[in-house]
Amino acid sequence: MTSYELLLFLHVAASIIWLGAGFLITMLVFGAARAGERDREAGYHRDVGWLAPRLFIPASMATLVFGILVTIDGDLPFDLWLVIGLVGWLVSFLLGFFYFRPEGERIADLVAEHGPASQEADWRLHRLNLVDRVQVTILFLVVTDMVIKPTGDDAGILIAGVAILALGIAWAASLIRTYQPG
Repeated sequence: MTSYELLLFLHVAASIIWLGAGFLITMLVFGAARAGERDREAGYHRDVGWLAPRLFIPASMATLVFGILVTIDGDLPFDLWLVIGLVGWLVSFLLGFFYFRPEGERIADLVAEHGPASQEADWRLHRLNLVDRVQVTILFLVVTDMVIKPTGDDAGILIAGVAILALGIAWAASLIRTYQPG
């Protein structure tokens, strides 16, 4: 096994752990929300708070570090697909640090004080869940980007990716705007 193969394996393994864990949590929260089980939904969000420093942050950082090392070891050119991947990673990381972490703490405080069925907790959980679905979409688009490796000549692929992201954001925004608690 070459150093490139080892680094590529570690990069892919870290990204599988990161995206897989995020997708699993999204599905569990979705199921709890659909069933109207606010206690269970709030519990999953508490779990995310515990998992963030133990799983999500290390896996995302490992994905970045091993990706950079793969690029250096493989003497890969700094092409468009790498820029897209880095931007996707950065957006996800910044969302986690500046939105999910503080919003999760606010929700935990609301749930502790008023219970998971309070209107404020319900509204914040709903919004957080929708933003999380957009983030998972971004991560799937990054994986697609890493596999396809589009260049500036791949207009159709790039347009499709932007369209999927735009539709996901528009869908989430419309659900946030029209949400009725209860």
